Amino acid sequence: MNVLVIDDHSLFREGLRLLLAELGFGINTQIAGSCEEGLEKLRQQPANIVLLDWHMDGLSGAEAMVAIRELVPQARQIVLSGEKSAALVRTAIDNGAVGFIAKDSEPETLLLALNTIASGGIYLPATLLSGPGRTAAPSDTNLPSDLTQAFPELTQRQGDVLAAILRGLPNKVIARELNISDQTVKSHLSVIFRQLNVQSRTEAVYVCARQGVRIA
Repeated sequence: MNVLVIDDHSLFREGLRLLLAELGFGINTQIAGSCEEGLEKLRQQPANIVLLDWHMDGLSGAEAMVAIRELVPQARQIVLSGEKSAALVRTAIDNGAVGFIAKDSEPETLLLALNTIASGGIYLPATLLSGPGRTAAPSDTNLPSDLTQAFPELTQRQGDVLAAILRGLPNKVIARELNISDQTVKSHLSVIFRQLNVQSRTEAVYVCARQGVRIA
């Protein structure tokens, strides 16, 4: 697994490199101090996971995510930030992030987040995953981890589309990857949203995070 950490704070990105080394998984970690440097590294060696600081000089935030997605559409992007408002988390997920890690997290929390993401899960701050009737944390062992277990009413193809959403892929890339039309993707999304009782891709990601769903 190739991981790229893009962060303009040298101590933080070096610390993440050390934390990732503790996880095992055969992780090869590269670091970059800016999005521009990160894009150059991605051209040389595409990454499976990109950990991206939201606030940096030059390309940052949503612009950086777009540039990374255009270069390596299959990479799962995780946002890092010292700011941890619900609005920022939602903006990150709206733009295709599959995780959000607050920079002031305790080392144990960082390890949990990185382990969850490296093993195909979604990590969001626990405060955003709780709510009326939904108090389970994404690390609960009793939660289903497979899409078919979590949502048995979905067909195989609908599960494929949902898995692509959880990888942060836009509709056009999903259509190309599954060899179906954009309109067919939209039709599947309508059914998925209805079955999950959500109104958007972002809400679907939140539901799957609550369920502890993991994808390959």
